[in-house]
Amino acid sequence: MFKQNRLTLEEARKGFEIFENIPLRNIKPDFGNALKISKKANMYAYDAYFLDCAIRHKTPLLTLDQKLKKVAQDFKVEIMEV
Repeated sequence: MFKQNRLTLEEARKGFEIFENIPLRNIKPDFGNALKISKKANMYAYDAYFLDCAIRHKTPLLTLDQKLKKVAQDFKVEIMEV
């Protein structure tokens, strides 16, 4: 962020403030299913973990990653926009 001058300190603070208000809960991914998603979508397993949880729990996905967003839409997962 700061190293590449993408954000000012004030912008980062504001982003963190917004982040703190996002309702989060820890959910264990189904790693077997996530690996299937990863293979099918040709994506990193790490990204597939998030997608698996969104699919199984029928929750929207919050991401800034455009490839993950596209794959999520292909899987009919709702995207939470900021």
